[in-house]
Amino acid sequence: MLSFLKDGVKNYLTLYSLLFLIYAAGFALISSLFNYKSLLKKYKDDLKVSIRYFAYFSLFLLLIPVIGIFLYSPHPLEILKNLGFQPGNFRLGLILILISIPILVFAAYISSNDQNFKRYYPLSKNACRSLKIFVVYEISYVLMYYIAWEFTFRGFFLFSIVEMIGHSRSGILIAILIQAIISTVYHLGHPDLEILSALFGGIIFGIVAYTTKSILYTIVIHAFLGILIDTFLYVRYYKKKERLENILFQ
Repeated sequence: MLSFLKDGVKNYLTLYSLLFLIYAAGFALISSLFNYKSLLKKYKDDLKVSIRYFAYFSLFLLLIPVIGIFLYSPHPLEILKNLGFQPGNFRLGLILILISIPILVFAAYISSNDQNFKRYYPLSKNACRSLKIFVVYEISYVLMYYIAWEFTFRGFFLFSIVEMIGHSRSGILIAILIQAIISTVYHLGHPDLEILSALFGGIIFGIVAYTTKSILYTIVIHAFLGILIDTFLYVRYYKKKERLENILFQ
């Protein structure tokens, strides 16, 4: 159980309400001052902008909330465990990852054929200048973006809402839908196909996280999908362009 839902902490604030305030402020900052487009206007180089954006995303939606947990909770590791930072049902999680692989490959291949995806992804086109830069970019993408994303939606929002309204069938469904809707709203401005699939994917990821009691498996699945889409686009368009340039200018 999430003890911060039962016990008050310093002054009148509970850890639960404090984290909601942190996330509200974090989303406000990421959507305004530290929005990707705002950063791009300031720094121009989309590779530097992407890394900065990932770093801000991780700072506001992962590092600061975790620091808040350690500062305000007498049992921070227990809180993190209950928010999904644990192996949970490892066997089920591994099975779900293996089942998802062919589905993700197919979905990524279809997405990479969409012209809107081609224009939008990878976020950094400069990352496609070489394989080495591309790999470093993708590692940063996973470590600073996807972990923070899954901790926020499938971790904090899902498990804390379930704890608030109860573990009944309707309570679980409501919590899964709420986190899926919030994460879908954040996709506004992305390719239409991605927005349409975000709600469905958010629900599936919510089910996976709740049934395994862990966000580790949704991190792997979600990140794998994102990396696959970028990789298909890199190989199909940018690598092909690089080969053509080498032939023309040899």
